[in-house]
Amino acid sequence: SSSSSSSMAGGGVDDGSTYSPLVGGMFVFNLIVGAGALAMPQAFSESGYIGGLVLIAVLAFCSYVTVTFMVEAMSIANAFARRKPKHVQSSAVSPLIADKNDSELMESGSKDSIYSISKRTEMAEMAQDFFPPWGVKLFYLCIIIYLYGDLCIYVVAIPKSLQSVVCGENMTVKGYQSSNCMGSISTHHSYYLFLTFFALTIGPFCFFNVQKTKLLQIFTTAMRWVTFILMITIAIVGIASHKGFNKDDKIPSPSKIKMFDIRGLPILFGVAIYSFMCHHSLPSLVVPISNKTHLTRVFVVDFLLILFFYSLLCFTAVFRFKASSLEDLYTLNFEDFSSAFVSYFLALFPVVTLSANFPIIAITLRNNLRELLIPKDKVLPAWINKIGVPLLAIAPPILIGFATEDVQFLVSFTGSYAGVGIQYVIPALLCYMGRKLAIKEFGHTRNPHRSVFSGNVWIYGTLVWSLVCVVLVTINHIIK
Repeated sequence: SSSSSSSMAGGGVDDGSTYSPLVGGMFVFNLIVGAGALAMPQAFSESGYIGGLVLIAVLAFCSYVTVTFMVEAMSIANAFARRKPKHVQSSAVSPLIADKNDSELMESGSKDSIYSISKRTEMAEMAQDFFPPWGVKLFYLCIIIYLYGDLCIYVVAIPKSLQSVVCGENMTVKGYQSSNCMGSISTHHSYYLFLTFFALTIGPFCFFNVQKTKLLQIFTTAMRWVTFILMITIAIVGIASHKGFNKDDKIPSPSKIKMFDIRGLPILFGVAIYSFMCHHSLPSLVVPISNKTHLTRVFVVDFLLILFFYSLLCFTAVFRFKASSLEDLYTLNFEDFSSAFVSYFLALFPVVTLSANFPIIAITLRNNLRELLIPKDKVLPAWINKIGVPLLAIAPPILIGFATEDVQFLVSFTGSYAGVGIQYVIPALLCYMGRKLAIKEFGHTRNPHRSVFSGNVWIYGTLVWSLVCVVLVTINHIIK
């Protein structure tokens, strides 16, 4: 999900420390299940719960296939990194432990395979290693559109959530009248006020390097768990007791709930394509895992758990709230809950997690914009690097936030096009090109990290599926 993508240029543990596969699995889980899940229930109700379930399962499977492609591509990139001649600083400095030479590595078991993943190779590096120059440009374009989309979601979701907390009782369902909120400020204007406040407080962080702190990570993780469990529990209690929060909030009768509606599928698709996204941050998460022999198992368990979690969230939402009253940020449905503390806590959840992630994603975008726009051999005035590029990263999303509040439209647009690129096309092509290069270079040495889906048919299948996705989404945009 978009929520906590760690920065492209890292964001993982880079100090040589390692963690167990279990902890690694937890990191991946947290990375995937973010605030993006909050947009799912509304879209899920439009596609019908059977249609929605099938689509989410298909998306989970396709994402899993390309995660295995990413792991294989990383192992190939590692093999090439081992092949590159080591730069010897001076003849006096000899390495403490001589590297095993390559021929030995080739014969020894999988533990020390030439393909073992010990160095972090980012998506961008792999693109530069495996793709022709136009492919590299296309890669950066894709990443940049995706990250811009991500920031746009944040820029709109945060003021919207603040507005709902501060102006809660003055907001009618689905939109609001021009009632006053804070003194003489109308509810409508309060959104712009909060947006400006957000831009001025969080914006400046995007000009420095903010390292993701472990503490922040732990805090937002705990908050995320509490939030999702609360929402699921409250919804289940509502369904069981058949009581809404107030007289307007009726529990729908099961027979009236949509089971399948083909028109809703593209909408859900646009929102849910984000919901299994972890590909761009895999390198920083996988490298520190101490025992990589069961990587596939870690991912299988993760993906099944996340699929179960999403289904639970969406099913309880659909059976608890009338389709017409589901908000595009699901936390806003709990505004009228009997405990004021709980409803405030839920409404502030997107603010906290998204604000914590905003600088990380903006910095990632800034670094990628630099790569794309500034030629390596050019020396430009310092202000371009220090002020120009960061502004280029955060100004457009903030301006878009002033222009529109329609998050779902935004997400489905950037998410569906650039998301397809990062989640399906790029991993498939990296794996395909990487394999070709590896066979040329290392012959048919066994790669312990080779994808389970090793036939080329899976690569072509992924590319065809990407095309189907893009067509579906385009049709949806035309219809809407």
